[in-house]
Amino acid sequence: MADGPLSYDVVVVGGGAAGLAAAVTAARTGARTALVERYGFLGGMATAGMVSTVCGLYLTAAAGPPEPLNEGFAEDVAHRLAAMPGCGAPVRRGRTHVLPYTPFAFACLADELTASAPALDVYLHTFLLGLERSAQRVETVRVATWERVVDLAGRALVDASGDAALAHLAGAATATTPLAERQLPSLVFVLQHVDTEALGSGPRVALLRALVTAEQEGRLPKGAANLALGPSPQPGEMVCKLTLSGITEELPPSRDFLTVAEQEGRRRALAVTEFLKTLPAFSRAFVSHAAPQVGVRESRRVIGRYQLTRDDVLSGHTFDDGVARASWPIELWEEGRLGATYEWLEDRAHYDIPLRCLQARDVENLFVAGRCMSATHEALGSARVIGTCLAAGEAVGRAAARCAEAR
Repeated sequence: MADGPLSYDVVVVGGGAAGLAAAVTAARTGARTALVERYGFLGGMATAGMVSTVCGLYLTAAAGPPEPLNEGFAEDVAHRLAAMPGCGAPVRRGRTHVLPYTPFAFACLADELTASAPALDVYLHTFLLGLERSAQRVETVRVATWERVVDLAGRALVDASGDAALAHLAGAATATTPLAERQLPSLVFVLQHVDTEALGSGPRVALLRALVTAEQEGRLPKGAANLALGPSPQPGEMVCKLTLSGITEELPPSRDFLTVAEQEGRRRALAVTEFLKTLPAFSRAFVSHAAPQVGVRESRRVIGRYQLTRDDVLSGHTFDDGVARASWPIELWEEGRLGATYEWLEDRAHYDIPLRCLQARDVENLFVAGRCMSATHEALGSARVIGTCLAAGEAVGRAAARCAEAR
């Protein structure tokens, strides 16, 4: 262990889209910044979850070209990502646009962004162990790297862990939706050697119906039919998203939910692939790779100085302290339903993310960004997407740097 703490102006825990934006932005203002990430790469769900499309970058509009919602970090990431190998221009999805990308490209772009900020130190393969708090502030966080245990002292802290891990350790108020009511996670896996030209809209619908029938007849594990097939710019490649329903119903008391979800997800992915191989378009298919972790949509959230609500989202509420714009629909993945439900904003409408949603209620120097922001279950279904995380993370990075300077 180091002899004493390393001193920073801003310490960011979690290197997903929100944490990346917060750390780079804080460092660009001149604040000495540390970014702590448990994986060997940055990006969070964009990379570890292999989401493969950036949602929330563009205004809701039933027609017309994509219109960026937020200038600055989010727009810069979108432009640079679209130009990287294997990525592409925005494509329409329903009443908005999404940006397709490859997870490796996102990870490489994150490396470029962090390397361009000299005041930023990145700690990969690093885990949060604990913290020291005095009065209403967090003073130091203790982390373990591959080589050492080190204390990082920060004037301002950002919890971008996705699970409010830092806030929970600090004793900040948090809320967790019960497992049975929580948004379902998904496992993304990729198939090769698929005859994608044979899979138009008609054959694809027939395929999904065949999966449902096979599950009902016991030829597939329970929950294995909750599958979405996504296009890929690579020839013969198909991106599959398997939503993991039914796990909470049979979860043994001694097992952790995410452990069971990971193992059950792989079991279902293999079973689905074997079933698909009985169909002509998939006769030579195999799983080339799967996401390093299941894609978590909801877990623990911080109670902030304001809680974003469903009405705020759907009414297009703006705030005096609004720091990021959002327009993605309320997208919920729930038990008992194949696919997601969407509640769209009115055409060309957007709402604000107020800074108060990104500040812990009862810890003065603790900010939050990403899916652990202060929001209700329904509001989070809109605000959690990557594009919104990039914009809100930038705002948090700027606010944290100001807080550190004022201290």
